[in-house]
Amino acid sequence: MRISTRIWYGLMAMTELGLKEPGRRVQVKEISEGQGIPAQYLEQLMIPLKRAGLVVSQRGARGGYSLSRSPEQITLLEIVNALEGQFLEIEPADPVLKERAQLSATMEVWRRLQSAMEQVLSSLTLAELCAWEREKRLAHPRMFFI
Repeated sequence: MRISTRIWYGLMAMTELGLKEPGRRVQVKEISEGQGIPAQYLEQLMIPLKRAGLVVSQRGARGGYSLSRSPEQITLLEIVNALEGQFLEIEPADPVLKERAQLSATMEVWRRLQSAMEQVLSSLTLAELCAWEREKRLAHPRMFFI
C-alpha cells in the first residue's frame, strides 16, 4: 500500500502547526521551511484542511494558519479524511469485479484492513504526533551550515 504525498505532507504541516503555541498564526513559508514542504503544494493542502474545519486562516501581514482546535482534539483520521476522503477505497472500480468482489471472501480481508487502519488513525491525536516529532527533533537535531 502506498501513502500519498498529500497525506505525508498534510500530516507534516499539521504537526508543524501543532508544535506552535496555541492561537499563533503561522505563515505558509514558515510551515514550508519547518517541514521541507514545497510552499505552492502546501498552499493547496491547506484548502481542504480549512474546508474540513481543522485550520483557520487570516489574510494580511499578520495572517497565516492556526489550528481550529487543540491538537488533543484532532484525530489523524480527521486529517487524512480531509485530505483524501476515504483513502483506503476497497470497492473495485471495474463494475464486473465489483459485483464479484461482493461475493468473494477476499473482500473480508480488505474490510478488516480498512477497519484496522481507521481504528488506529482515529485513536491517535495530533498531540501524540507532535510529541513524537519533538522526541525525534531532540534525538536528531537539524544541522545548519553557512
